[in-house]
Amino acid sequence: MLSGKQGSLIKSLYTRHGRKKHDLCICEGVRCCRELVSLRPDLVSLAVCSDDFDESSVGNVKFERIPKTEFDRLSATVIPQGCLIVAGKPSMLPGDDIPQDPFIIALDRVSDPGNLGTIIRTVRAVGLKEFWLTEGTADPFSDKVIRSALASQFALRMRLFPGLPEMSCELRKFGYASIYRTEPAGKASCFEEKGIFAKSAILFGSEAHGAGAVEDSIPVVIPMPGKIESINVAQAATVILFEAVRRGVLK
Repeated sequence: MLSGKQGSLIKSLYTRHGRKKHDLCICEGVRCCRELVSLRPDLVSLAVCSDDFDESSVGNVKFERIPKTEFDRLSATVIPQGCLIVAGKPSMLPGDDIPQDPFIIALDRVSDPGNLGTIIRTVRAVGLKEFWLTEGTADPFSDKVIRSALASQFALRMRLFPGLPEMSCELRKFGYASIYRTEPAGKASCFEEKGIFAKSAILFGSEAHGAGAVEDSIPVVIPMPGKIESINVAQAATVILFEAVRRGVLK
């Protein structure tokens, strides 16, 4: 049986303020819950499901069962799948642990949850372990981003920075000397630039304004023979990430 206090907590976690206050987040849906339980079972705080839900579809976690009508009122999805998990939020403090990735994917103020979730999912798909972002980027632990990423954020080491100066300083501290900034007017092609994946960082900016300026950064472009001005930031990240796979940088 779910208490009124637990129900209020769940509702609050659909807001950024609630997630920050409680240091918790909501993971909803069968695939997302299964992924969370597989990756970080230690983060599970509370699991809730509707009374018609098959718990075995998620894995080794004990659910609180409630009436379907009650679950549907708690859910933020249009068609609830009958399960959600309240989970602890992994730390996003920069920290001193040394990144092991050959290059770093970094975002500056990417505000669309769907784009952010897609990029997180793609970063994991190619085998990277790090993901860096600045304040002003959508919350990677919002329910919408978790659903879009299929909970892949729980497989990554995320580092959050106040802005690009702090991020670039940290990148260079760890030896990521070259910073490539995606820009439609850039002259270096992502398909031809030799050093783009060599102990570097690749910075993607907001949908509306692009990435902020970084001293000595290298503007890089995705060639577009169709002469369109730009493509979606999640598409751009996918193109560049799989170029690293094509080159054999990531295997």
